[in-house]
Amino acid sequence: MPPQDGLRRVIDLKPELGCGSVCILGVGNRDRGDDGVGSIVAERLSAQFGSWAVDGGTVPENHLEKVARLDADTVVLIDAADAGGAPGDVKLLDPAAIAGGNLSTHALSLTMASDYLAARTGATLRLLTVQPLAVDMGRGLSSVVLKTADELVSALAAVIGRDKVT
Repeated sequence: MPPQDGLRRVIDLKPELGCGSVCILGVGNRDRGDDGVGSIVAERLSAQFGSWAVDGGTVPENHLEKVARLDADTVVLIDAADAGGAPGDVKLLDPAAIAGGNLSTHALSLTMASDYLAARTGATLRLLTVQPLAVDMGRGLSSVVLKTADELVSALAAVIGRDKVT
């Protein structure tokens, strides 16, 4: 089955995130299988890039001021979301896409986070979604979403923080 509009298995983020510094805010519940992908990607990037990647877990709103203080040019929120694609597909969206929809289980937190960051910073905000396979309690990432997480860590490492790594 060919990818639906905007859905991709692998993503090259350099042209889509433009110039300047990029901060990552990962969102997700690691106890719910693939729902934890954003949190896991952010944690792995944080090991390399410090404060330029923030694991917001299930409460991203608790980490917004830390993200705002970085003065990044672009802030990317990462979360598992049902965008109608195949498991592991990624989609890069404007955060306004989550308003009023059932795209993410964290819709309220993501809406609050993007609204706050838009008001507090001049950063461009983007939502990077990963299509989950399963979000059952007590499961880890499925193999297909784990592969996507690995690909995202590599793709984001090419753009995160740019020359502002701390």
